[in-house]
Amino acid sequence: MPSEEQVPAAVEDLVRMGRRMVHEVIGVEPDLTPDTLPLVDQYLRQVPPDLSRHARNLMVCAVGCYFGEVARRALNGRWALAGEEPESWRVELSSCFLYFSPVGMAGEVLAGGDTEDYDGSFATSDEVRDDLDEALGAAGPIPEDEYYSLCGRIDVLELAADWLTGKRMAAGKPVFSYSAEDYLACIEARR
Repeated sequence: MPSEEQVPAAVEDLVRMGRRMVHEVIGVEPDLTPDTLPLVDQYLRQVPPDLSRHARNLMVCAVGCYFGEVARRALNGRWALAGEEPESWRVELSSCFLYFSPVGMAGEVLAGGDTEDYDGSFATSDEVRDDLDEALGAAGPIPEDEYYSLCGRIDVLELAADWLTGKRMAAGKPVFSYSAEDYLACIEARR
């Protein structure tokens, strides 16, 4: 698992802010484990609809970074800061080729669905994308309110990561650790 020192300072600052926000509203400070994601989901359900766009975006960035750090720790990943804006940051998993925007996911959870403001999708390599979609579809439908929760999102990410790792092992391929360079090469090739 990546060490704490590998977490960029900008991410750590937003994670602290997200924890503080949840604590102020819910009364319990989340501890960076998946077990505390229900608290964060409860916090998001209580965000006032008339919150200014700036305040809403800051809150989404803070909660998204909190979620990203929980997922990074649980799924053996690392942060990739693709720009200065937190919406462009992603978590890349080491044990399988899977990456996502945690801020985008938090934005979709707050919106309760897909939104033009945030991209909450996740991606893998082109060669297994269709097979992964099929495998996730075979796992059964997820109710929309569950999918648009951070708890639901981490469940889907865990399922996808397990499937990708299992597919690699079933093919007799050795355990592999994807590097930042592997991700960069794939993402650049798509542009």
